[in-house]
Amino acid sequence: MSKIKNINKNKEKQKLIKEIKRAQLDVETAEHFFQLVTDPELVDVAIYELEAKKSRYRYLIKIAKERGIKKTLQESLVESIAK
Repeated sequence: MSKIKNINKNKEKQKLIKEIKRAQLDVETAEHFFQLVTDPELVDVAIYELEAKKSRYRYLIKIAKERGIKKTLQESLVESIAK
């Protein structure tokens, strides 16, 4: 039973990390959109979209902290080398 619990916990952790990475990409995309628009109405849309994406990212980070999910230094280094 303990192994199953650990497997489920690890799957949840990986899912949350994946969502955080996706949220980071969404923020970057919204930032690029904001930088490209010139029409005043689209600037408003871009601002709202960017703020919404940032809000979701902050929320996911908060959830990760509450669950004690931290990336290890080794994981971070492996990812940076892979890029």
